[in-house]
Amino acid sequence: MEKQNFVGGLPKFGIEKMMSKVCEACQLGKQTRHPFPTQTTYVSSKPLEMIHLNVWTMKIKSIKGCKYYVSFIDDHTRKVWVYFMKHKGEVFQHFLNFKAMVEKEKGVSIKCLRFDGGGKYFSNEFNEYLKEHGIQKKYSCSYSP
Repeated sequence: MEKQNFVGGLPKFGIEKMMSKVCEACQLGKQTRHPFPTQTTYVSSKPLEMIHLNVWTMKIKSIKGCKYYVSFIDDHTRKVWVYFMKHKGEVFQHFLNFKAMVEKEKGVSIKCLRFDGGGKYFSNEFNEYLKEHGIQKKYSCSYSP
């Protein structure tokens, strides 16, 4: 456009001293970035190898008074289970119910539990249970899916 004078007042980009006069938006608009990788770095090869756990807060209480919910996501199948809670302290009981259900259904045991490092809903009882049953704990970044 500059060479054929389609736009009036456009700075001459070929001249080095004019490069400093180009606005920041123009410079950023010309930048490129590499595409995102097409495959993820790690996906479990079997069901229940890794379960992602996260506690969420709802803006409005449910009809039954629940303000929180916990989600369990199987890394291999991407299947999601959701349990509603009135208090964050209910996470351990919901985990026990979830564990019993999926292990009986799949015929294998949970190997690893991944959650954000907050730990505000992990009681000592929960941590001891994970140790006793050989379930690894892994941490992910907060506020990431």
